Amino acid sequence: MVFIYTYDAGFVFGIITARDTSQNTSLLILESVFGLVVAISNMLIILTFFVGWKKLMKSNFYIILVNLVACTSLKAFVELGFIVPYYVMQSNELKQHGYFSGRYEYLVFNVSVFADYGVLFFSMFIAIDRFILVKRTSSDVIASLFFQRLSQVLIRLKMIICCCTVWLITAVIPALFFVLECQYVYQQKLKLYRNTCNNAGIGILWTLLNCLIYLTYACAGIVLMIYLMIIQSLRRQRSVHSQPGKAYISNVQMQLLKQSGLVFTLYAVNTLTFNRIRGTLIYASQTSIFCVLAMTAVAPGKIFDHFLIAYIENLLNLSIAAIYPICFLAMSGEMKRILILKMIPRGSWAISSVRHSSNNIRPARNEIT
Repeated sequence: MVFIYTYDAGFVFGIITARDTSQNTSLLILESVFGLVVAISNMLIILTFFVGWKKLMKSNFYIILVNLVACTSLKAFVELGFIVPYYVMQSNELKQHGYFSGRYEYLVFNVSVFADYGVLFFSMFIAIDRFILVKRTSSDVIASLFFQRLSQVLIRLKMIICCCTVWLITAVIPALFFVLECQYVYQQKLKLYRNTCNNAGIGILWTLLNCLIYLTYACAGIVLMIYLMIIQSLRRQRSVHSQPGKAYISNVQMQLLKQSGLVFTLYAVNTLTFNRIRGTLIYASQTSIFCVLAMTAVAPGKIFDHFLIAYIENLLNLSIAAIYPICFLAMSGEMKRILILKMIPRGSWAISSVRHSSNNIRPARNEIT
């Protein structure tokens, strides 16, 4: 979602510019290819979770990840069900109203907000889960391994409660935007969809809108800080790893930590960026920092016009919905094994996970990457 500040109208956000499809067929094809990649990647990871549900759900990491994937799938729905069809349909430059019904525009807006904040909150949940794991002592690991079967129901119940709590917190965000009366509005003069918040200019509501916007920045910063704390904690553990009672993390959990950290870093590269265009400050909450920095050096109307800048931002916003599914499918040995065995059941594929070995403690057999 793109947040825009104008000096005369305050905050508006969700810019989606128009274009003449007949003159920009190549751009439409490129966006359709991106949309196809997003759809395929999300369907593949959903299929993997469906087929390997019993095995993957033995790990808290994958329990949280399946909720995160649900958010990326919602984001894919927004991009494929609204932005791409909008680009295809726009041919009437004199159109006075939007290309979709008011109810559908309202639904898409709320789903978009819900998905964007859901990705951030569940990314934070994964980081917190990895941090707690690193802070556990070796005695905690022994106890958890010894009583694993007895406490399995309680562990799963705890994760369900935590995930439900995150979903509830995420659902509060669209409700707050509802209080602000935010809605997609098609402006024929500008030839674009954008959101206006009718109550945003009223005292405390203006402060609330700013808090909601900058919450995305705060969440991303907190998650990055958590991963930095994890790195520092692991460095300290190396010097005392052989001493009893100190913190311990298995090779398998280390692999999961690297996966989650790397993927969120890729996500963070596509967040917290801004661009100034003719006195209008555009906060692109999910736009590539490298592309935006390149565009800031070019004034609109020369190489990049307003449409092309917004098009690139929407295109990269679409790619966000594919980053998590593609990266986790490519990096997780267990998920690759499940997916390949599903496609070729009789094939003998030796796609191994990280070896389950350590100096003093042997992890549980059902621990997976």
